[in-house]
Amino acid sequence: MDESLISETLESASDGDTARKAARQVHTLRGLRGTPQGEIARIAAAVWRKDPPSLEDEGPLSRLFSTAWEDGIVAVGLLAALVPDGPGEAFDIAREWLGRIDDLMTADALGWLVLGPAFAASGADAERLDTFVAELRQRPHPAVRRAGVAMGLAFLPIPIQGPSAAPLRERLGEKALQFVAEPLSPLVHVIAHRFLRDEDPAVRKALRRLLREWVRADPAAVVHWESTVRGGLPKMLSAETKRAHRKAS
Repeated sequence: MDESLISETLESASDGDTARKAARQVHTLRGLRGTPQGEIARIAAAVWRKDPPSLEDEGPLSRLFSTAWEDGIVAVGLLAALVPDGPGEAFDIAREWLGRIDDLMTADALGWLVLGPAFAASGADAERLDTFVAELRQRPHPAVRRAGVAMGLAFLPIPIQGPSAAPLRERLGEKALQFVAEPLSPLVHVIAHRFLRDEDPAVRKALRRLLREWVRADPAAVVHWESTVRGGLPKMLSAETKRAHRKAS
């Protein structure tokens, strides 16, 4: 895998207007090239089709991840497509990348497309998940904690989204993909419990989304989870669980 060529291709597809628009939504120290998200997805899919990496390419993938924001999105997508080849190895790489994320979109992609499915595929249970997300809960940067919440999306039957999904779609030859057919509610329960009291707006917004998807997939499990919460739910979250009560009744 030639990470320099990937970066050059992303740069050639960039423009100033896209960079200025992206800067209003993405805040990262790695910088923005200004490549449209559709082009990022197209380039990521083309890399997988023409010159796919392997898990032995940890070095090039990590260098790509640490370059500009768009390069990192492609790197996450390529790593996501490698999860079936070695869930444990992919998880370890993504775990190391956690220390370098500083924006929410990368956090969502890393959690949903790599950490979550790699964890589930490795056969890990709720106890091990609790140990892992308890450690993430202590991280000071909200993007790292948001990645922990985003893991839960991989445990629910919802279609994957975003430009980072392109390499996995290319590998499997499917446009619509989801990681599970049925909700893994015990794992979602762990994540919801651990991040329930996080006060950061970005983390709380991600948890609200997770609860909304969980209500759609398994309202009875959401009702049970809420019954275990001491002190009640924040108003933003209780608005979601009210729907679970209506659906479960």
